[in-house]
Amino acid sequence: MTEAVDALVVGGGPTGLTMAGELARRGLTVRIVDRATEPPPDHSRALAVQTRTMEIFGNMGIADTAMEHAVRVGGINVLLAHGRRARLPIFDFPELSTPNPGIFVIQQFDTERVLASRLPALGVTLERGVELASYAQDSAGVTCALRRADGSTEEVRAKWLLGCDGARSPVRKGADIAFEGDTYDDHCMLGDLVVDWPLPDGEIYLSPSRRGVAAAFPVPGSHRFRVILILPEAPPAHGAPPSLEEFEGSMRETIPVPFKVQRAIVLSRYRLHHRVATQLRKGRVFLAGDAAHIHSPAGGQGMNTGIQDAYNLAWKLAAVEQGRMPAWVLDTYETERLPVARRLVGFTDRLFGLMASHGPVARALRIVAPRLLSRALGLSAVQRRVLGFVSQLKIRYRKSPLSVQIGTPPERGPRAGDRAPDAALRSEAGEQVRLFERMRGAEFTLLLFAGRQADGAARDRVRRLAAQRGGPDLRVVVVGAPEAGGYADPDGHAHAAYGVQSTAAVLVRPDGYISVRSDPLDEGELGRALDRLFTPRARSA
Repeated sequence: MTEAVDALVVGGGPTGLTMAGELARRGLTVRIVDRATEPPPDHSRALAVQTRTMEIFGNMGIADTAMEHAVRVGGINVLLAHGRRARLPIFDFPELSTPNPGIFVIQQFDTERVLASRLPALGVTLERGVELASYAQDSAGVTCALRRADGSTEEVRAKWLLGCDGARSPVRKGADIAFEGDTYDDHCMLGDLVVDWPLPDGEIYLSPSRRGVAAAFPVPGSHRFRVILILPEAPPAHGAPPSLEEFEGSMRETIPVPFKVQRAIVLSRYRLHHRVATQLRKGRVFLAGDAAHIHSPAGGQGMNTGIQDAYNLAWKLAAVEQGRMPAWVLDTYETERLPVARRLVGFTDRLFGLMASHGPVARALRIVAPRLLSRALGLSAVQRRVLGFVSQLKIRYRKSPLSVQIGTPPERGPRAGDRAPDAALRSEAGEQVRLFERMRGAEFTLLLFAGRQADGAARDRVRRLAAQRGGPDLRVVVVGAPEAGGYADPDGHAHAAYGVQSTAAVLVRPDGYISVRSDPLDEGELGRALDRLFTPRARSA
């Protein structure tokens, strides 16, 4: 007998777990399968959880649990000669307007456990030892053949098939979607080590050198680091893991501080690839995470990008499937996320070309890079740019059909398509409330700003509009008019974070991005923008 579900998620890593949880949270029936009978070894998997991902975890209600497993990175260091360091602090930029700034080192095993912990309450079970054997789609859904580890088979009929199944994705191959790119020529080694050296725990260290590039990431545990070595040379043909003697020798040639490896937990050798799928959707099949894009671990972006893929798609898929939004909304997933993947792979390609490739130019650049980077990291503009990229808070979708700018874009502050920042508000009773707390769990949030110098008429206007527009799928938050359920902005922090002066409206999507900005407030244009986004069924509800 064929089982019918709204969505079948293939792949039980962070991307698939996020996808399954978010679809189920929004009321779809979901199954998630993974061919591995148990999680793969953790030594070669993702460590960094970026600020934007921690925001997502906060909206899911799992940020505090994730933090219990985290090492909070205090800074990014470039190692100079004789053990000197150029340091980029992580926590010194409150204008990023986020509850938990920083890079968090969490072993992927723990990240997956935290994401999986929310599934049972949502009626979902991660089914291990189950693989997608084949599938065929038509206009109404996808018929999928599943095969278990014991050889038994099952047929599942799903309205949507979500490929979160890694770089060798059977879902991508079954859809005949090309995976364009190549493999880097460099020799890469990884060591999970307990190491005695004069470098403090809880920091990231980068070391370009004549020999190659080394990076060390803190791992939970005293003096424990994951050290990655990228050497511009052909890897050995045998591909066997390096010996401790070989690994230590390469470390001494790339890291300019004395050290002693107390214990090697894991040593491995691997190749780096850079590939992007030519499309993220074919009919009722979608790709996300490593199934859609793979690249070097530079900047700790890979797992975080996959989680954001899933977070972007899940709310759209649920809204369209439930008839609350028009079908064209699903096309914006590829419109928004494919350029992000291409930019990320392009960045890592350029980084490898400059820092880790063969040839005298790259070798000379590696020699002078520490001095150049030490000077650059002393500039606040460079610091903000680096942190904006690494944190993933600066990703934006301004060209998306979902992004509508009504009126003049602000000189300072987010535009339609940008991430919505957090801010502190005051309730009518005087209690402090975070804007993100008011957005948590909402489908869409309409922020109505009364203006920094709001008079009685402006406050009455936004309260009246709030009463008209609020509903099950649209939470309304009034900023600057604390009476009757609104919130005060006594220091103007919320108005400043959004670059608002006069009465304005900002529609925030479920994934925390601004969809519509009307500044100054134009109720007619705002109404037409909302009517375009929501179906008559949703508006009547």
